[in-house]
Amino acid sequence: MKKLLLLVIALFVALVTLLAFNTDNNQQIRIDQATTPEQLATALLYGGKSQVTFDHGVLLINRTVDAILTASTAVSGFNLIIARVVPAVFAKFPQVQSIVFRESGPFRDIKGNDSTDEMLRIAFTREESDHIHWDKIN
Repeated sequence: MKKLLLLVIALFVALVTLLAFNTDNNQQIRIDQATTPEQLATALLYGGKSQVTFDHGVLLINRTVDAILTASTAVSGFNLIIARVVPAVFAKFPQVQSIVFRESGPFRDIKGNDSTDEMLRIAFTREESDHIHWDKIN
């Protein structure tokens, strides 16, 4: 019985690992094949629903997440996504002069009413981005 249980667990771990690798591989292909700032930003985002537009040098990213655990986890996740998207887009697309990133999430007020509202927003110009040590953001 123990051997069977261990075998089932091993198969489950192998399946999860394989699926994660395949998802990462598909995401990397979308990143490599991106020909517009919108495509690259969308490929670099994970989780949630995103709307990305590019107009007059401004890349606008609106992202909505389904759930947040705490304000701290929301900010940490936001920082990690920003550290992936901003330097990559500026490096690959010189026509992008600024990036505005807005993130919305679920809220419940004191009366129990649920809504989805903007919770985080940040904007970067190309010049500002050049002075940030993106590899040191955690």
